[in-house]
Amino acid sequence: MIATIILAVAIVPMVNAFRSATTSTGVGERLVVFTTQAGSTLNRTLALDYDTLKNNLGDHVNLADLFGSASEADREKFTFGGSDYIPAISIADASSGTGGLLEIKVTIEEITLKTLKSSY
Repeated sequence: MIATIILAVAIVPMVNAFRSATTSTGVGERLVVFTTQAGSTLNRTLALDYDTLKNNLGDHVNLADLFGSASEADREKFTFGGSDYIPAISIADASSGTGGLLEIKVTIEEITLKTLKSSY
């Protein structure tokens, strides 16, 4: 009987102790998935030639225009935790108006990866 009372009292702190660990694991998994997907999209975008990127300057670039077709753009969509996500791509002139350097930014929720691409 005393053991049952001790277990009953101790179970609440034990559950609370494990709650933060399981919550942080879920957040960590989300960050890894989003970072991996953003990196994949960034690499695929970098594989495009400079002129294609330059012709698609702007915030929230249309993925079908960038990749050449809706079916190619659909390759960037993914599902995680029951929700669908599509990366947002922004392309900006990073050369201060002299040309030859673009900044490419890929954003998925709270994850943003960016890099530069040169015309040379």
